[in-house]
Amino acid sequence: MKIARIELKDFNQFKHVTLDLTYPRGHEKAGEPLDKVCIIGQSGTGKTSLLRLIKWFVSRDNNIGENVRLPVPAGGRVDMDFNVSDLHYRLRNNETNLEYDSSLNAALQQINPLLINYPVELNQKKNLTGQQEISPFGKEDVGKKNRDEDELKELKPPQIIDFAFEDIKKTWDFILKDIIEHRANGLLMKSKIADSVRKLGTNLRKVQAESGEYDKWLSQNPDPVKVIADKCLNPILDRLGLKVNLDISRKSIRELGFIELITKDGKDVPEDFWSTGTWQLVQTIIPLFQLRPANAVILMDEPERSLYPDYQTTIIDTYINLAPGSQFFFATHSPMIASCFEPWEVIELKFDPETRFVFQDLHYEGESLVDNYKYNPQYLRWDSNLLRIFGLKKDGGKKRREALRLLAELNVRIRKLKAENKLESEKGQKLVDENLRIKEQLDWRLDSVGGK
Repeated sequence: MKIARIELKDFNQFKHVTLDLTYPRGHEKAGEPLDKVCIIGQSGTGKTSLLRLIKWFVSRDNNIGENVRLPVPAGGRVDMDFNVSDLHYRLRNNETNLEYDSSLNAALQQINPLLINYPVELNQKKNLTGQQEISPFGKEDVGKKNRDEDELKELKPPQIIDFAFEDIKKTWDFILKDIIEHRANGLLMKSKIADSVRKLGTNLRKVQAESGEYDKWLSQNPDPVKVIADKCLNPILDRLGLKVNLDISRKSIRELGFIELITKDGKDVPEDFWSTGTWQLVQTIIPLFQLRPANAVILMDEPERSLYPDYQTTIIDTYINLAPGSQFFFATHSPMIASCFEPWEVIELKFDPETRFVFQDLHYEGESLVDNYKYNPQYLRWDSNLLRIFGLKKDGGKKRREALRLLAELNVRIRKLKAENKLESEKGQKLVDENLRIKEQLDWRLDSVGGK
């Protein structure tokens, strides 16, 4: 499922805005909904509001948090055009409800998960911890403390995964279900072997048979934690000097679904000491890797939060590669994030200086064509993205402007001395040295005095 168009009329700060979310003419996918969208704009222009509206239309639930509902002003209207199963649908709100037809309902039921929402207030430790405990001391204790096997089997993938809510334990139980089952079964089989060894007079052949059965089970059931580590997390965590702990510890026995991290030299890193960037990566990446959404709408508010710029330049591709076929909506303030998008994938929201309503600032004139955009964020330097795409008016702070003014004055004095053939004088050389010093501070790479 993908959204092709959003129209907002008299809705909050939007007077009348229509967002075309399709590829432009000249593109090989012209007219089809975009695979990814980057929403930028000043604080208060409605980036998060747009994400919440999309969540409401897809999930049919205007909850935006625990017991918090998205208000719809009387007289306001929102239309969204969806492409589902090669069919086109338009949904419209009528103040509190959405109008769905039976064919759309049937199509949506086939998509699971339908939506994944990562809000800016994404909970961290609450969502990953608190797994049911299991005892390592034998089958009887395991049976008492381990979550009921039938309960685990009955866990079904929720259509709507919304991390805006505090209590989403069942969602995480399903996401980590294969890890829980693998560790629980492995511990039970080890416990069975240990019981046989402890019993006096146990037949050695029986112990060997049980051990062989355990080895066979391991060969047929790869450790899902190792799969996540090798194919997903470890390449991403490598730059942080971390990796997934593959060994069973007392903590992982108590919390079967928990992912533990260690340093490259094997030192434990307790979750209380994970950086906020590490939590951000683990909590957003694991659901995509485990659920492998194919046709979902995935919302991410401020994907750059707590991530160093070098990670920001690659994280969008990481997300897209984990969920090919889904449609992503990112709201961001980061030029590094914006640089990962084609110009037609960037939606910029601005305040009208007179009315203070929000409008979309189009980065093209006339018709939307592949070669008709003023700037391509993928071609620009980071500072150029800030100036051109984000509309920053100045290219530096007060100190930089003072240095540029002083440099301009020095250049005038140097040119005057050069015209008088006095540049080689002591006074002239002092001016040249000061000129070079300031240019180095400005990070200008020079071939000669007065040149940039």
